[in-house]
Amino acid sequence: MHIVIYWKSIIEVIILWYVIYKLFLFLKGTKALYLLRGIFLLIIAYFLFQWLNFYTLSWVLARLLAFSVILIVVIFQPELREALIKLGRRHIFYVEPKEEDIDFLIKEIVTAVGTMSRKKIGALIAIKRDIGLKNYIESGIMLNAKVSSELLQNIFYPFAPLHDGGVIIDGLEIVAAACLFPLTSNPNIDKTLGMRHKAAVGLSEDSDAIIIVISEETGSVSLAINGQLTRNLSLEDLRTILKGLLKSRKK
Repeated sequence: MHIVIYWKSIIEVIILWYVIYKLFLFLKGTKALYLLRGIFLLIIAYFLFQWLNFYTLSWVLARLLAFSVILIVVIFQPELREALIKLGRRHIFYVEPKEEDIDFLIKEIVTAVGTMSRKKIGALIAIKRDIGLKNYIESGIMLNAKVSSELLQNIFYPFAPLHDGGVIIDGLEIVAAACLFPLTSNPNIDKTLGMRHKAAVGLSEDSDAIIIVISEETGSVSLAINGQLTRNLSLEDLRTILKGLLKSRKK
């Protein structure tokens, strides 16, 4: 007796299981996982009723399963959007930044932030990661200048023409200044926060950028990422967080 192994079928099974595995990892800890479990139970019940020749129940479950597909799209639109964004990120042609370039970037940013914080100069700095910020770059003034502590301080000097709005950094370049960032629509945001902080949170909700804010009133340093704002950071805290976020992309 000869056993024929079709290598294409094996590859298809491996790919299918990998996709299912990644899907469950993505949905782990979200309410969507519970809905998928419910749909899985309905599928098992459908085949069971088919096997038992319960035609009426099979017909009802078939309609419920068809409706559940529409339900998933409507209810979990934000999760599906996030999954598609992750799917389309870099990977193929992405060139990893050199570690010394990341260290240089962090050093220049932290130095500028420290000086502006002591002088109570308000600032809004966004560091682009995977998701493009083209729309926000086009709202400002193009610079395409190498990052430096001195340039960042000059941009946000109170009487400088570009001090209003935010700066966007991509790699080792300050791409644009005086950019307009979206204000957060989160109703639970602290009502005492100023426009810079709300803009920082807003951009972090709409992208994976890292946004640094310096308060003009107190000089305190905050950081927004993924819709969350961490306030009153020390320079050492900021340096450590930036290293963790920027260097994790190389792993």
